[in-house]
Amino acid sequence: MGFPLFTQAAPLTSFEVEALRSLHVTLQDLRHEYESALALSGRSYRLEENAKVYTQGRALTNHPDALHRLSLLARGYERGVGLLAWRYASAAVVLGTSILDRVVGGRPALTAAAVTAQCEEPSLDELRKALSIPSGGLLLAREPAFRDRHDVDRQELLRSVEGVIENAGELGDGVPEDAASLWAGRLTEFARPGTDPLYEGALERLARFADQFPNEISWYLKQSRAGALSHPVRA
Repeated sequence: MGFPLFTQAAPLTSFEVEALRSLHVTLQDLRHEYESALALSGRSYRLEENAKVYTQGRALTNHPDALHRLSLLARGYERGVGLLAWRYASAAVVLGTSILDRVVGGRPALTAAAVTAQCEEPSLDELRKALSIPSGGLLLAREPAFRDRHDVDRQELLRSVEGVIENAGELGDGVPEDAASLWAGRLTEFARPGTDPLYEGALERLARFADQFPNEISWYLKQSRAGALSHPVRA
């Protein structure tokens, strides 16, 4: 999904637009790289398994040993890209939600300091709060059926983030066990080698969700200027 064109008449500061664009294009590249990393990891695993089969019972295991090391490198790269993608996807959700919410509510623009802070990886609690806003309160320019589908995606993603907390609490190795500390932390802080990635099952859904905010902001502004909104704007 391409980044929309915001005119100077739009009630967004140039810094808000720059931040939205920066996170959007960054996440686009990271999503593509993550897909490549997944393919690389899967291919390395299959090569390793095949090598084990045809060298079984042989004295020399150079080939499967090398491919095992290659598979470890590929999985490490996949995890690294995944964590990086989570960092920017979660920031894009929080920033996009914040700007859309304030535009729909007719509130003043975010300060440069607030925008800059929201370009960093949020805590899991900050992400939870962004995902807890019902779609009916944000997507005022959309048809009810569209909002309902969006709300289903939002709730599923919220449950995935709650699942991250449950899994992180079982890691040990310096990761807090109490819920308050876990919610106050960032997912990338809890990543530990040798464990399944905490973002597993949630990252791709989060990235897709984050991708839509610039266009939803643009669509709301277009419908608002055209007088097509039938919903009252929140105070």
